[in-house]
Amino acid sequence: MNMDVKKTMLSLARLVLPGMGFGLTCMGIYLVSLPNEPKYTWSIIPAYIMVVVGFLVTLVGVFWTICHSMKSKMYQRGGHQQHIHVYTIERPSSFPPSYEESQSSHVSLDTVPEFGVTVEGVDVVMSLAPPLYTQDSSEVPDCTWSWEQPPSYSQVEQVHAEEQREALSGH
Repeated sequence: MNMDVKKTMLSLARLVLPGMGFGLTCMGIYLVSLPNEPKYTWSIIPAYIMVVVGFLVTLVGVFWTICHSMKSKMYQRGGHQQHIHVYTIERPSSFPPSYEESQSSHVSLDTVPEFGVTVEGVDVVMSLAPPLYTQDSSEVPDCTWSWEQPPSYSQVEQVHAEEQREALSGH
């Protein structure tokens, strides 16, 4: 029970100290601001002492509270004995390679090939796009470029209708 009383008193002191220091500082400043007669100059010295002591008590109270809260959080966390665990997930072999891995296997980063293309009468400088991902990074993806216009909707619809007819007649 003696330990609980000591903890309670220290907690109360941490709460009261900054307020008491602020009060002493304010009272000292008030006494300094009062009009003084020349024969009472020795009475102003205690007022200055109150300002300085009040400021120091405020600082001690604030820093004591901050240090105590930091120390208690460190003990709650486990201090230096706590080990940080990093959980990782193994990537399956079917997972695509990282961008850096795929770039290093095809094109070196120092020499990125560029080529010029004329699109609607405008010369455009283009560089090689990132490689396509494949199921296995050892496979080389097909990187053929086609600048032809896509087929019209009616052509695609016609091809699709023919495929459906073939599928129905085959069954």
